[in-house]
Amino acid sequence: MRKIVIASHHRMAYGLSQTLEFLTKAPEVYEISAYVDDTDIRTQIDEVFRHIGEDDEVFIFTDMIGGSVAQQFYGMKNDHVHLICGMNLPLVLTVALSPPEQLSAEDICRIIREA
Repeated sequence: MRKIVIASHHRMAYGLSQTLEFLTKAPEVYEISAYVDDTDIRTQIDEVFRHIGEDDEVFIFTDMIGGSVAQQFYGMKNDHVHLICGMNLPLVLTVALSPPEQLSAEDICRIIREA
């Protein structure tokens, strides 16, 4: 099953996840708004990943490449956990509405270019 994690500094992730829900009612979307309070970002990530299984295809969207939020996810990447930095609504929306089969590397590159 495809699962989407939207993570950002402050509340950008919250706004994007709410917009995505409004437009799609997409299931399995998790939001991490980092540095809003005293909650450690690792704690937030661990909580989200309790809902994610080994066979799930996971798309992690972050606000900017090289930022402290994105850095927390670098070690999690593999053939079914994708980290995409520099998120925007068309990008996340396209992934959320894509057919449920695992997306190929070519599909992911095309989606990023189009967004």
